[in-house]
Amino acid sequence: MILPPAVNRLLAIRPETVSFDRLGFLCEAGLRVHLERVLMTFVEGYNLALELEEGEPIAAAVRTRFDDQQLGFAFQGVGMYLGVRDLLAPWQSSALRAFTSDAGREHDFVTTAGAGFALARLPWGMRSWPSYARRLDPRLAWCVPEGLGFHEGIVHFARYQDGRREAPPQLPPYARLLFDAGLGRSLWWSQGAAPRRIAATIARFPAARQRELWCGVGGAAAYAGGVGEDALLELSELAGRHRADFLSGIPFATRLRRRGRNPWWGTDLACRLLLDRSSDDASDWLSEIVDSVAGESAAEQQRADHQSRLFDSYLLVRQRLVAELHDAADPAWAYGGGDERDAAAP
Repeated sequence: MILPPAVNRLLAIRPETVSFDRLGFLCEAGLRVHLERVLMTFVEGYNLALELEEGEPIAAAVRTRFDDQQLGFAFQGVGMYLGVRDLLAPWQSSALRAFTSDAGREHDFVTTAGAGFALARLPWGMRSWPSYARRLDPRLAWCVPEGLGFHEGIVHFARYQDGRREAPPQLPPYARLLFDAGLGRSLWWSQGAAPRRIAATIARFPAARQRELWCGVGGAAAYAGGVGEDALLELSELAGRHRADFLSGIPFATRLRRRGRNPWWGTDLACRLLLDRSSDDASDWLSEIVDSVAGESAAEQQRADHQSRLFDSYLLVRQRLVAELHDAADPAWAYGGGDERDAAAP
């Protein structure tokens, strides 16, 4: 469904709505420019998709207009537009699924995460989640609740960060964990990428939610970046017993950039400094774990709850990453070994 021009005008977003002044975020001046630019790129990608409407022209325009650093954020904005289209026409095949399987396939994960904004922005969005998830590529649908968590942490940070509100009850247990990963990613902006403020914010959450929050911070630190070596090392130190969860977000960021063919020096810095690997090595490492988990779960293909099974695979990948990152001599740090994680497991 192509939206009428009048509807497009109503749905357009002004870039100034994501300024730190408007959102109420505090940040060091130089870093603020970098982080605000990311949010404005998201809005520009969304508005560009509203204007062009068709998949291939959208993808071509985004690739032309944005550099490698910002490209993925523009595709996330495209994902919000496609999610809105889908939710406005639930009787039609998914525009998001068509785009991520064709014109936008190299940015399929980040684009699908952007659709989480659509769930939040439309009044009936959350009620539509179960049926909408079935319309999407099941390999990608789990990205939507992560994007939803990011949206709520940015737009309603007082409610979801200061107030520590839990994920919407409409989400099944596996999606609530992904919501928290997205919420953790949003801390990079709301807390101005300041290590001590990020750590203090996470420490106020229930212990059962802190692992996913730290994972989201790790992904943001590597994909969005903007800070130097000292801040990255301080974050790694402040993560404490959740350090491996923080570090586990980094390979996901490298894989997204490699898949999107938009490498960036900031991602390389995080990999070399914190993982002692190149970005390509970190991406290969994650791919090997994903392939291993996929092979081991092949025998379970008949499970009825396909979305839950796919999340189980994601969770196993996270477990493997964390297990390899932790000091083997400290079994108390093993992913899933603590009481708090058991309480959060689906």
